[in-house]
Amino acid sequence: MFPLFQLPLFPSFPPAHRAARLAALFSLSMTLFVSGCGNHSSQPAAMAETGESGVCEREWILDNLSVDGREHKQRMFWQKMWRDRPYFTCDKLGFVRGSAGSNPYLGKFELADSGSIHWLKPPKISRMVGRRDSDELEKDFLLAMPRVTRARTSGDTLILEGSDGTRLEFKQAGDQPDS
Repeated sequence: MFPLFQLPLFPSFPPAHRAARLAALFSLSMTLFVSGCGNHSSQPAAMAETGESGVCEREWILDNLSVDGREHKQRMFWQKMWRDRPYFTCDKLGFVRGSAGSNPYLGKFELADSGSIHWLKPPKISRMVGRRDSDELEKDFLLAMPRVTRARTSGDTLILEGSDGTRLEFKQAGDQPDS
């Protein structure tokens, strides 16, 4: 028996094929090594890496809302049941969804690496059976969302702002479930 370090590299291959096999093995290992380096995500950096955690890797619960001079502060939200509080999520394809308060909404945006937002489809209440009447908070939330032109995070807070002074602040609720 040969000790392990003295075993031939490819004992069943003729010497002429050993060089070709070694070259193929080297090429494959380099391809695997190089493909593991760098960021090959199709997701913009602002979606994946804004602040401490990715904007679209979390669920965000509305904390404050300011639109057209009207403000909805966090202290008002304690009166709402948890399921009725507005929230925001997005995915790597740019779909934006959540609850506007009483009803679910859906939209689509492009989020640039700089944090700028371009709406492809402004958020609107999804069609569903049993749709409930919108309250003032839900109406203002749906009015504010399409006005948002910039996203940024600060710790566990997501801030969406528009050039007209519209501002939505969300608190991180946790990880979004895998889809």
